[in-house]
Amino acid sequence: MMKLLALNLKTEIPKTVSLSFLPFVDICAIGLFAMLFGSNYVIAPGIRIDLPRSNHVQTIHSDRLQVMSVDEIGGVEQIIFEDRILNLESLSRMLEVRGEVPANVTLLVRLDAAVSAQTFTSIFEIAEAAGYETIQWATENRLIFGERVD
Repeated sequence: MMKLLALNLKTEIPKTVSLSFLPFVDICAIGLFAMLFGSNYVIAPGIRIDLPRSNHVQTIHSDRLQVMSVDEIGGVEQIIFEDRILNLESLSRMLEVRGEVPANVTLLVRLDAAVSAQTFTSIFEIAEAAGYETIQWATENRLIFGERVD
């Protein structure tokens, strides 16, 4: 130690470094605020809309509307109705076994654009024979790899 004092090298000795705990707490608090304000935990107030009241009784559409979907998959036309995959024969049998169609029920037939006209008319004939008084239909263009096929 004596030699260090003579040469004035005491200032050259490295000092020990002490870390404070406060910068770590600051970084955690900033991270917490960024996470809270950047997430859905904090919900910004929206616009309040007061809708007019009505005494009208709303009817449930699911009791009045039944949906049938007809698609061509792999060259085979499939009918999807009441959570079943059917063909024309099994659709006819299912509607016969099911019995009467309730009054004021509309059948909506969603058709793929590739479905043949023969299948289209056969479904309408089967539905009319089963007792559907109102039949509506809608068609869709096919989407293959995000592009429309007409």
